[in-house]
Amino acid sequence: MGSKVYFIEASVDDGHNVISEKARKVFKAGGFADCFSENDFTAVKVHVGEDGNNTYIKAPYIKGLVDELVGLKTKPFVTDTTTLYVGHRHNAVDHTILAAKHGFSVDGLGIPFVAPDGLFGTSETAVKINGQINKKEVYIANDIIKSQSILSVAHVTGHVAAGLGATLKTLGMGCASKKGKMKQHAALTLNISDDCTRCGVCYDHCPADAITIDDVKAHINQDKCIGCAECMAMCRFGAVTCNWGLETDVLQKSIAEHALGTLKGKEKKTTFFNFMLSVTKDCDCFDTPNMRTIVEDIGIIASTDPVAVDKAALDMVENTSGKKLAELLGNYELDTSCQIAHGESIGLGSSIYELVEIN
Repeated sequence: MGSKVYFIEASVDDGHNVISEKARKVFKAGGFADCFSENDFTAVKVHVGEDGNNTYIKAPYIKGLVDELVGLKTKPFVTDTTTLYVGHRHNAVDHTILAAKHGFSVDGLGIPFVAPDGLFGTSETAVKINGQINKKEVYIANDIIKSQSILSVAHVTGHVAAGLGATLKTLGMGCASKKGKMKQHAALTLNISDDCTRCGVCYDHCPADAITIDDVKAHINQDKCIGCAECMAMCRFGAVTCNWGLETDVLQKSIAEHALGTLKGKEKKTTFFNFMLSVTKDCDCFDTPNMRTIVEDIGIIASTDPVAVDKAALDMVENTSGKKLAELLGNYELDTSCQIAHGESIGLGSSIYELVEIN
């Protein structure tokens, strides 16, 4: 039968309170309380949304889930790691201020926001995994590792390089220290082709100051490039390229292996929610308001299996839209299921699942 994935229909039109109660209903139906124990330090992993973004999962959506954890007498804290790129989430101070602005705070949720990778994103634990890409270890935020349990809340989106942004990416990229993020992004070698029009958009959006523009075209300084692919996402002319057949597969596999490191020792102490609301083409790291959605709102799914919950999300997005995710993202070369397949191969979970619908 495979792993159980619990599903309830939902839409942003339901409003904050209804969405919150629907998420709580899924929590109860799945019996997920069994994953959490009294006095657990429970990491409620979210993406607080970049400043200017308004399609991220809103803090009130998860209030019911937080209340369930509080009722179980855990010690929950909402959390999100700092970013490689310079912005409002680059260090713990600015990140905490932005989180509070977006309602992820004691005032908004009744629990504090804690940056788990320290003031500068360098507080980390090396976790041994012996992976295919990461041969010995991965680097995960220290306070994620020290927590006894995790409730992961992922916003399902597209992603220019990883294809699918959901639970595995939330656990792998979203729980890694800066060193861990760098190791994952290092898989991408980005270049600018002769199709460049010298418009300067890539230069304006590069968080690493790695792009220069001469009289012919823009160029990427590979010594400065952090592989974030924002230039690729912003380019309207398809001038930013990488080796899709090889490099994005390496990135996705590395994401899955970092997810494995995040969950090591907590295999029975984790629950994973995927919110399929405002499913945008690009991830919540963009500061663009009202980003274009690629499919109508679907609902909320949850499981104790991170592979199953992502496979279900991918299937539901494609079935609802009638198109493959790669087509929705406008990149037919992108293998959007690679991280799921690799996650299954390294023992993170099963791609075979049973969907349990909740009324």
